[in-house]
Amino acid sequence: MATTRPFAYNTGAPISGTTQTGDLAVGVLDEPYADNYGGVIWWNGPDEELGYVIAVPVSGNTQPTPIPGVFASVAFYRSADLAESSFVELTNTVFGQNFTNGTDCKTWLNDNGYWTSFVPVPVTPTPTNTQTPTGTAAVTPTPSVTNTQTPTGTAAVTPTVTPTNTQTPSVTPSVSPTTTRTPTPTRTSSTPTPTPTLTQTPSPTPFAPLAGSLLFNGSNQTLGLSPGVTFGAGAFTLEGWFYNNSNFTTRGIIGSPVTSPTGCMNLYFADNTTIISDRNGGGASFSYAMGSSITANQWHYLIYNRNADGTTAVYIDGVRAGGTQSDTVNYTTATDTIARYYGGYWPGYWTNMRITVGTAVYNSSLTTQVNPRGPLTSLGNTKYLMLGAAVTTDTSGTQTVTNNNTVTQTSVKPF
Repeated sequence: MATTRPFAYNTGAPISGTTQTGDLAVGVLDEPYADNYGGVIWWNGPDEELGYVIAVPVSGNTQPTPIPGVFASVAFYRSADLAESSFVELTNTVFGQNFTNGTDCKTWLNDNGYWTSFVPVPVTPTPTNTQTPTGTAAVTPTPSVTNTQTPTGTAAVTPTVTPTNTQTPSVTPSVSPTTTRTPTPTRTSSTPTPTPTLTQTPSPTPFAPLAGSLLFNGSNQTLGLSPGVTFGAGAFTLEGWFYNNSNFTTRGIIGSPVTSPTGCMNLYFADNTTIISDRNGGGASFSYAMGSSITANQWHYLIYNRNADGTTAVYIDGVRAGGTQSDTVNYTTATDTIARYYGGYWPGYWTNMRITVGTAVYNSSLTTQVNPRGPLTSLGNTKYLMLGAAVTTDTSGTQTVTNNNTVTQTSVKPF
């Protein structure tokens, strides 16, 4: 029988009847939760009997789901089975860690505000309790000769103890079914309308494969976008996987040729530690410096995110570059080129690139982010989505894409 529990994104005070881990409120298995219990939206997690679950808070209710038009505030990952090694592998793969045991994984996850169903197995309690029979053995040798004549006393005591011990486990099964059955009707009855639908929202299979990637030569290959992306003065997010097969000096991510109208946004690598955004034609420039060099010939994940209040940050592999910038610039004209800005071209691969304007997919105030592990989906405000399956396809349906100088589609991908 499936065992699931409810989760909610909660940045306020702890909610009665729940436990709080970071920004996650976690419901008790045998308690009912109404649609907006505690003033938050609840989502059912995956079946915990099939593998260890990791729950991650997602700000802004932007987690894509299998249901069109529905987004969640919690993302879930589940190990392939209920084995510690499988849980360790999941943690290391999703979060880029190198742990060797489940206890360290759980500690790190909890310290970073993530919840997990993994519980370390105690090493010693079972052998310790085994010493109870030792008492029986101790009694047996002492009277074995003397009490042979009084087996009645010994036998009378032994059966009396044995049934007592037998009856103890007999109670345990009767409790287990009761506990197991309680969550199932609770989940069903407590969420008659939205939750059964939302239960399917967090995908229990986070490792869906990508179709491939697009390869740029670093000298003259770009993608043209029409009508392009006008970032404006509000929230936005650009994200995607990249692989640089040359160097990072003046390498364009998005932008326009220098002859484009004043006011669009350019985003580029100045070198292997610094990412810069600026307003074409002057008027603003922002620099984001990583704490260590970004390596070439390796896949990395980029997040460039501006909150509605202008708090802007860049993340590489989930780690924020230095502090945030206050970027309240109004980018008034359209950015129309992928893999180039006025100073240089991109050498290498891009895939799973998504540009969303009007909504911040992430929260720039956080020092770390979780990299998506699967093909991104088109959100309500997505203006461009490149999944690496075809050069001139915008999966968001917004842009007409032009292949300039034979950008190629490849089977190379980060996972």
